[in-house]
Amino acid sequence: MDIAHLRDFIAVVDAGSLSRAAGRLHVSQPALSQRMAQLEARLGVRLLVRGPRGVLPTPAGTTLYRDAQQLVRQFDRLSRDVADSRNRLHGPVAVGLPTTVATPLAPALFSWVKANHPGIHLQLFESMSGYIHELLLAGRLDLAAVFREDDAPRAAEVPLYSEELYLIGRPDPAPRSAEEVSLLDLRAVPLVTPGGRSNLRALVDRAFAAKGLAPTIVADVESLGTMIRIAAGGEACTILPLSVVRDHGDPRELGVRRIVDPVLRRHIAIRTATESYEPREAVVAVREGIVEVTKRLAAEGRWPGIT
Repeated sequence: MDIAHLRDFIAVVDAGSLSRAAGRLHVSQPALSQRMAQLEARLGVRLLVRGPRGVLPTPAGTTLYRDAQQLVRQFDRLSRDVADSRNRLHGPVAVGLPTTVATPLAPALFSWVKANHPGIHLQLFESMSGYIHELLLAGRLDLAAVFREDDAPRAAEVPLYSEELYLIGRPDPAPRSAEEVSLLDLRAVPLVTPGGRSNLRALVDRAFAAKGLAPTIVADVESLGTMIRIAAGGEACTILPLSVVRDHGDPRELGVRRIVDPVLRRHIAIRTATESYEPREAVVAVREGIVEVTKRLAAEGRWPGIT
């Protein structure tokens, strides 16, 4: 088994079809099929199953796909590192940021990397937290911001900040005050939230369940901007951190209120792709930059609501 076999295997899984993968690799389909058969023979396990919808990985194939992503990325970086004789940090660093984190952090991180390590090629992936987590597990990212219920230390993670969550929207839930609303008062309030894979949705579901209730979710919305626009329209509310509301209008007009009894708080950490070895120097540098930029934005009041 060599690196070419792993590249071919990744291409087949990504394409979901031998013919499509062969076209992208500029080889014939029979030749690619033979390479996959050789790979399965060398490993002694079946890696792919062919069905009416194309080619899918077996459980063993899924494991190989995840690890092969890491190996191919490391091989490519090693080749670039050896070829690059410049005495500075360089190479690509892939960072996954959930949208609520990317909104304040990504532009400042880009500027920091450009100023401090111009040899590093930053690759920023912004999406909802569930998809970012999937990319991290698949080996597509070097670093990712992850949400936690507590700030307990974990392997391969550096704590970044914590934040409270707020109700955004105008449907009348009998608020405690103009600034606060009890979770119990929200039991009948229509809410739009991300889908079930989202950390935010899981946190909301657990908070209501602890009170013996279930939230009134009227739509799953996988877009931060769309959730805020729906809340601004007055037909439903959403639950978000204060930091992302500032760029979408006046908080008073949006009906921003702190949720209490209980306060909904989440913790954010930066996680590396693996626990088994120390990441490359460029990855460590970007991780340090994320921490430095976050502290500076908070100190300057440019990232409200975080601790």
